[in-house]
Amino acid sequence: MKVADIHCHILPGVDDGSRDMEQTMRMIKTAYEEDIRLIIATPHYHIGKVKVNSSVAMEYLEQVKTNIKNKYPDLKLYLGQEIYYYSEAMEDVDSGRAGTMASSSYVLMEFSPDVSFIEITDAVYDAISHGYSPVLAHIERYGCLFGKYDRIEKLVESGAYLQVNASSVAGKHGHAEKSFIKKLLKKQYISFVATDAHNDTGRAPIMSEAVRTMEKICKPDYLLKVLWTNPLKIIDNEEI
Repeated sequence: MKVADIHCHILPGVDDGSRDMEQTMRMIKTAYEEDIRLIIATPHYHIGKVKVNSSVAMEYLEQVKTNIKNKYPDLKLYLGQEIYYYSEAMEDVDSGRAGTMASSSYVLMEFSPDVSFIEITDAVYDAISHGYSPVLAHIERYGCLFGKYDRIEKLVESGAYLQVNASSVAGKHGHAEKSFIKKLLKKQYISFVATDAHNDTGRAPIMSEAVRTMEKICKPDYLLKVLWTNPLKIIDNEEI
């Protein structure tokens, strides 16, 4: 089945992802072989560290699109950003310095692994109060959420959308993490599974192993939502 990847560091030379266009093209090749047909490129926006503004990132995206249009005509590329949350982050989105996902109202946000639950809930409230739909990146990394199903439920009920990494679904980071995500999938708390790819080797855009795992856990309609329909709703700026 064709799938979408809404979190991928595939743009060349803009963050700690792809280092150059050659590596980007290798990542594209891998993604295509993995049946990925829609990618939202999400370079980091991290105040004081990596701060690529959305207009510069768009220039790189257009270069990549030009390079792939003949070989991969059915692969769609869009621009987003992975925003490391801080108190003025939504103001940067408002001003256009930081970007939403595919020019929609959805914003991809990440946090420190040791973030507190109240910090996450405050960030969700901040995004929603600015008119955005928060997508929380790789939630399996945050200690305040790991194994805390009541907290996960509260976040979903508050309007947050949750993303987990495909490598975590596939069990690449240990049984405990895989078991945690399995329970979240069974409860249908997860809205997106994405590669969070940074290169074409150890952190490549691999989805197939996660898809095989999910096929054993998820009902077909939910599987389709997580892997394809929900990402399309971002592109169309529709409510999930």
